[in-house]
Amino acid sequence: MTITVRDNPTIDFQAIPRDNLLFMQKAADDMIAVLEAAAEQEKHILMDVISATVPDEFTQWQHYPPGDVHDRDKGALWFYHAHAEDEAARPWSEHGHFHLFVYSEHVKEGVEPIALPPEPDMENGGLCHLVAISFDQSGTPMRIFTVNRWVAMEWQYPAEEVIRLLDYFDLDNEEFSLTSKWLIAAVKLFRPQIEWSLRERDKVIEKMREKDPEGFSEDENIEVLSSFPFDLGGQIDAIENALEG
Repeated sequence: MTITVRDNPTIDFQAIPRDNLLFMQKAADDMIAVLEAAAEQEKHILMDVISATVPDEFTQWQHYPPGDVHDRDKGALWFYHAHAEDEAARPWSEHGHFHLFVYSEHVKEGVEPIALPPEPDMENGGLCHLVAISFDQSGTPMRIFTVNRWVAMEWQYPAEEVIRLLDYFDLDNEEFSLTSKWLIAAVKLFRPQIEWSLRERDKVIEKMREKDPEGFSEDENIEVLSSFPFDLGGQIDAIENALEG
């Protein structure tokens, strides 16, 4: 199956409510504060995660850190990993990416899933994938993207419900607190683009479902469903310009 992935959303920042812009501006301040704290402590939000396991050599497909970082009470989970280059279906080169999740117990009652794992644990639930954040070989964030259901073994729900679940991406973790704070800030800072990306994901899923009603969510030839560039400076400028306008 061939699909077209859109990767350059046009966001009208002037149309975003002022309170939302201020919320995003605060997230930008939080992200910069995390980066400053990391520099002062001689840490790195990605490299510290990778180096926290044994052996020291980075292993493709392995989750970093081992056991993931999660907070069931608050509702979120994340991990970092990389796919083998010859197995990746992404249209860009990367070092790896963070996967961000919220536990399915936070899904509103009555909302029907788009697709579930082949053998879902209906008693304990599972994880709803929000987005993934891709990093280049130098350890710099480069893109945010959504994926087909099989990629993250998620409990996949419609975009509007996943957008609601973005508010549950919060967690306490002492060992990787800087990385967690950075990821939380990223979700808030790029909220308009993430919402666009999730809605775009659903449009692609609908086309996939029309062509393959039974297997659309498990087609391993289709990985990325939507994406957009991670541009911190550009996002901050757009927010400030909208606030001044």
